[in-house]
This record gives sequence, C-alpha cells and structure tokens, in this order.
Amino acid sequence: MSHQLLISLAWLTLATALPIQGQTWDATRQASGWAFQEVDGSLVFFDRTAQSLRTWTKESGLITSLPVSLPHIRKPSQIERPAASPATKVASDYDAAGAMLYGTAPAQRIQPPPSATTEGTTMRTFAPERWILDAYDRIWMACGDRLVILGKDGKPESTHALPALVEDMATGKDGILLLYRTIKPYLEKRDLRTGAVIWSFGDRNQAKDALAQPLLVPLNHMALGLDGTVYIAEGASLAFTTLDPAKGPREAGQTFFTCREAIPARAALGRVGRGPMLSWPGKDIIFSVFTPNQVKACGAPESQGLLLARFDLTRGTLEWITTPLAEGHRLVGLLDTEAIFLAPNGGLAFAPIH
Repeated sequence: MSHQLLISLAWLTLATALPIQGQTWDATRQASGWAFQEVDGSLVFFDRTAQSLRTWTKESGLITSLPVSLPHIRKPSQIERPAASPATKVASDYDAAGAMLYGTAPAQRIQPPPSATTEGTTMRTFAPERWILDAYDRIWMACGDRLVILGKDGKPESTHALPALVEDMATGKDGILLLYRTIKPYLEKRDLRTGAVIWSFGDRNQAKDALAQPLLVPLNHMALGLDGTVYIAEGASLAFTTLDPAKGPREAGQTFFTCREAIPARAALGRVGRGPMLSWPGKDIIFSVFTPNQVKACGAPESQGLLLARFDLTRGTLEWITTPLAEGHRLVGLLDTEAIFLAPNGGLAFAPIH
C-alpha cells in the first residue's frame, strides 16, 4: 500500500470521527423528559447525555448550554432474596382514598419489590425530573426526594430533603412553589435564599405514603396567574383552588368557569391521570390537556387528538381547542400562536392555539 494512500485513509478516518462543523443540539429532534418555560417564551431542557441545561427558542434554536454538576448520594444497594411465600397485598387507606376520590387503582402506583433486602451502599447521581430558574439565575432541580439548588455556574450550592416526588414547580415573586405528586394536593412555598418552607397547603401526612408508593400518573396540577396567584387543579374538577402567594392557605378560595354558559361536569381521569397545566406567558390564561374520553361530559367537541382546555382567568370561561396530537404528547410550552409538546419518542410537536 502506497504512502499517499495511507495518508488519505488516515484523513478519512479522522474526518468521520469528528462532529460536523457547527452541528448543535436540536430540541425539535432531541428534547425529552420535561421543560421549563421562561417568561420570554424560551424553553429550558435538560440534556441527560451531556448533563447540560439547553435553552432553546423556536425562532433561534439553541441559545445557550450550561453544564451542571449534580451531587452524588449514598443509597442502600438492593439485593433480591427469594420470597418465603407470596403475600397478598392489603389495601391501605392511601389506596382507598384514591379509589374513592378518583377511581385510582393500586396498579397505578409503583410497587416496591417484596423480596428485596438491603446490604451495603452504592453511589447514585441525582437525576433531575423538574427544574426552574429563579430571579437570580440559580437553578432549582427536583431529583426524586431531593431538592438541589445550583448557582448560575451550574455548581451545587445546597441540597434539601423533600417529602415526596415533585409534580409541578413555579417561580413566585419571593419564593419557589412546589406541588407534590400526592392523592390530594400538597404544596409548599420555599424561601429563595435558604430553600426552607415558608408555608404549605394541604395534608403533609399523605406525603409519606406518596413517596413509598409513588403514583404513576399525576392527579393534581398547579399554575400561576399574572399577579402571582396560585391556581391548583385538583383531580377531575374543572374548577381551581386559589391561593394568595403571600398569605398561602389562610385565604384559600375557589375559581369556577363556565363553558357555553354552563358549569362543566367533572372530567373522567381514568388510567392516564390529569394532563399538564401551564400558564400562557403574558396573559391571564391557563391551558390544560385532556384526552377526548376524559371530557365527553364536559362540553368538549369531538376530537381525534388531545384537547386543550383554555381557562380564561379574567372572564371565568372555559373553551376547548382540538389538536391533531395523539395521547402520549406532553405539553411543555406556550407560544403566541402555538402550544409546544414533547413527542413520546423525543423531539417536539406543535399545535395551534388562540
């Protein structure tokens, strides 16, 4: 083989091994998991492969990338032992409450392996499930039963224990709001400086059961109004519980909506639970997602895809918007004329809104 041919092959191998010049992370193809929407409409995704936060807009694509350093924790290692005899699961009060309120079957909860025993410890890296940025550009990440606060450089500042898994996070005027994945709504407002609980709403005692047997689907959601009012959607209800961001549970109220001049019936959540709920940036409007079967009795039109419930907080009205998107798409953002969804297999999908 000639010397010139060897050089040519070497250059070819090197060229194919290097990334294409200018190639960047693309949310429309690679986004997954969850997203936080900033007030300017940009979306912040977490890239697990690169351990980085990716800020993206539809107009400009990838804006910034911030590598984050997540701490490690020691967790007991689980070594499976053969069970002595099959045990019949006894329904707990937690299961009974779920069945009574929402028809939630025990199968919708993650069951711990009955034959596992604890021996030794292993190191585990925190895996973020929810994240937001506060007014100081610090990052708050909910990682299982831990809240990790990172500085603007992506380095950890502090870690706090959480009572249960987090379903929704929001940035208030003077604190961070956490809604947990529990049967009945349980919400905490935490101090921006220390991460300590300022006030809470709901029964905290249920959090222990919710952490031991996590729900596979959410039943409650939270979103904020333009003035910072906290709106909580509980279970199948199409009304919202309202909380003053400063007073918390001391002056809880209710907001009801009319659809075609009538109060809509409750939804039928079923096996998929309640879909995501988001505030429309710059508008006093909240969107929530339902499947067609969930809202047949709620005045919703026929639809082949998911339905968006448009709650106008000023007028007190509910309007339904059909989409072409199938079940499994997750609402993560709202633009001026489009809703942004994460596709089931990664990437983004869009649906028109007004």
